[in-house]
Amino acid sequence: MSQTCEHDMAKLLKKQTQMSPLAEEYSATAFRRTEEAKATTRHILDVAYGPEDDQDIDIYLPDDANTTDVPVFMFVHGGSWTHGYKEWLGFMAPAFTTLPAIFVSVAYRLAPDTKFPFPVKDCRNALKWVYENISKHGGNRDRIFVGGHSAGGHLAAMLALELDALEASGMPRDVLKACFPVSGVFDLTGRDEERLGPLLKSPSDAPAASPIRLVEGNRTPFLLAIGEIDFPELIPQSHAMADALRNQSGAVELMNMPDEDHFIISLEAGNSDGPWVTRVREWMLNTPTN
Repeated sequence: MSQTCEHDMAKLLKKQTQMSPLAEEYSATAFRRTEEAKATTRHILDVAYGPEDDQDIDIYLPDDANTTDVPVFMFVHGGSWTHGYKEWLGFMAPAFTTLPAIFVSVAYRLAPDTKFPFPVKDCRNALKWVYENISKHGGNRDRIFVGGHSAGGHLAAMLALELDALEASGMPRDVLKACFPVSGVFDLTGRDEERLGPLLKSPSDAPAASPIRLVEGNRTPFLLAIGEIDFPELIPQSHAMADALRNQSGAVELMNMPDEDHFIISLEAGNSDGPWVTRVREWMLNTPTN
């Protein structure tokens, strides 16, 4: 790793909040794989979508600089809303830039300093930047897809379901052509108040922050994924969210990933030959634009 990369990594790690040993191992692997991906993938880093720290995105581009009108896949990192970095996700980019598509990794302000709904608003502002600017980089703003892992899956689902907020932000209600949450959190009601405390100002905010409470009338296609050995509290959440969405008019698919835990399922999202990447690429190519 170059001296510059080491310096940038040191700055990131200074921000790191305490994580479990498994999360620390995942973090180190994700950082390393992202550095490897950056070495082979065209990219534009730290593009601001707002004035505050952590209001920025990394953009990964197809090899051919003349490629235009390609789909855009915006992905949101996890970390229990309290930690995590867009630099965790760059390793996913080659699996999608070869489609070809543009891959966008999103940073957002973290709890406990930033409470709900502001992490959702940050992601919406990132989407607005993409919608208004991605054509300058060869992207098709009418073919934007969103996904996220863990807490990022929660934020991605909130983006896809809060249609009035999209419209109020100056975007079409159908700006997102599909949502791909991985190991997402969809129901914050009844969860451990200690775990939600950093995100929510009050437990009374939990229903408004729960995607499963916002599915009424949904038409956005959802492809959900959950590891079969994921955290026990998350597995039923994905199944319940899929069931709730199936009662609406949008297409719904749930992928149960064998032998994948909460961290492996994220790292497998960079495997070009893996079943999740294969299915997401199919959806990105075949989902109607309107």
